[in-house]
Amino acid sequence: MSPHQSATAKIDTAYDSPLPLLVLDFDGTVCQGDGPVNAYAKAAARRLPTGFSQPLLDALQRFLDNEPGSRAYPDGYAAVQDLFGSHLPADQLSAAFAESRQRMAAGKVEIAPAPGLPGFLDSLSGSVLRVLVTNAPPTGVLESIRTLGLEKLIDVVTPNAGKPDGFRTLLPRMLRHRSRRRILSVGDIWENDIRLPLAAGCATAYIDRFNYPSGPSNLRGPDFPDLYPGITAWAENPDRFHEDYPAWPSEVARDAQGATRA
Repeated sequence: MSPHQSATAKIDTAYDSPLPLLVLDFDGTVCQGDGPVNAYAKAAARRLPTGFSQPLLDALQRFLDNEPGSRAYPDGYAAVQDLFGSHLPADQLSAAFAESRQRMAAGKVEIAPAPGLPGFLDSLSGSVLRVLVTNAPPTGVLESIRTLGLEKLIDVVTPNAGKPDGFRTLLPRMLRHRSRRRILSVGDIWENDIRLPLAAGCATAYIDRFNYPSGPSNLRGPDFPDLYPGITAWAENPDRFHEDYPAWPSEVARDAQGATRA
């Protein structure tokens, strides 16, 4: 059996558990801080002529600081891709991202877990299956999980998930042995982490750090700790959760092309 087949078999075995399934995003959810985004941006900047990149880095910082008038993006990675993507070919931007993840893997990028996350995940031990589903490659993710002290608090890791479309394959596997209400997806990009699980009837929790135009979710807050009480309520009684926390629509349109902050 190849390493890929072995990992897939392990994931499928975990999904066969009857426990409710807590689906966690990585960047911006489990792993917080702007270190990874800044590492990506600086790696991209090194591929541009000297002095050319500083205005781009300044624009990124204004976005990360939520400055009024800064362009709206779903997260820092999208900001880097937009700001640098018109100046670098796709292969150079991809190389910059890979370089930044290598630095993460080597422990050279400052990261932190969401406040109180280790204790929160530990409180769910034995009552839910804690699954990390990320679009990032394994490099940088697996090492960071250990750095963050979460190695024994996350039951399954699924890298290179290809969200949002990856959920079309993942959700049927997740739903084989549990009802839709016994899955809750948490993340900071509505399109990637929330849209398809919500459409499938699963519970959702949206981290809206940047107040980015989005659609409905069961839980919503500016940071992960704001969502802990609601997620705990879901873990205790998924059916009651859907009655107490119905998905509610955003007050803003989802189309944010060209949007800026007020």
